Amino acid sequence: MVVDLAFVVGKDLLMIFEKLNPTSKIKKILRKRAIKNVEERIVYQQKKVSAYTVQELRKLILSEEKKILQGAGWKGAIVAIGAMFGITNF
Repeated sequence: MVVDLAFVVGKDLLMIFEKLNPTSKIKKILRKRAIKNVEERIVYQQKKVSAYTVQELRKLILSEEKKILQGAGWKGAIVAIGAMFGITNF
């Protein structure tokens, strides 16, 4: 089921990645995590992937990738602040 969702990632995400400039390995990890989260959300709603169009899946995956990127930003900031005060374990 994950493979079925892999092809629907939109081009709008490229603009976000160009600003952050991550490596292709990080892009793959982020995309896989977003696809997994979208898949879990669809299962939680008791629907099938085939109930969504390709455009709807692209939007869902794009929004999930944005959520992951925003969450990573806050986590990074918290870790940096903790490191400034000598706190290393989170």
